Amino acid sequence: RPARRDFAMTAPLDVNPVLYVEDEENDFFLMQYGFQKANISRPMRHVPNGKDAIDYLAGVGRFADRHSYPLPCLVLLDLNLPVLSGMEVLHWVRAQSALAQLPVVVFTSSEHPRDREQARQLGAADYVLKPADPREFADLAARLDKLLIRLRTDRSP
Repeated sequence: RPARRDFAMTAPLDVNPVLYVEDEENDFFLMQYGFQKANISRPMRHVPNGKDAIDYLAGVGRFADRHSYPLPCLVLLDLNLPVLSGMEVLHWVRAQSALAQLPVVVFTSSEHPRDREQARQLGAADYVLKPADPREFADLAARLDKLLIRLRTDRSP
């Protein structure tokens, strides 16, 4: 496990990237395309497995440079990942007090009610099924952008 580090957000929500934890390159490219089609200029970072997700969020190893790898404003998390599962990553995130406010959206093809319930119990902000039609990624990107705007508004003093 990575050493505990200071996880304080270093930039406003509208500057920090979305971290997409996804082992399928095509899904990552489709989400990037969706952001472009929805005219969302928010940066996106990608890691292909659960261990890299934890390392990125902890700011350790190759992700230690917070200028190059800033904390995300949102984590899009697939469940079926190599090395560590999405549920293991979500459990780890929620165990870090400094990441308590980091929204995690489970983005998966799993329609199992137990997965949805476990994600909810672990504190996922939302549970979204991956669209079957690639054209629906733009609608999903717009939905995520609205979630971030709402979160930014909720956190304003």
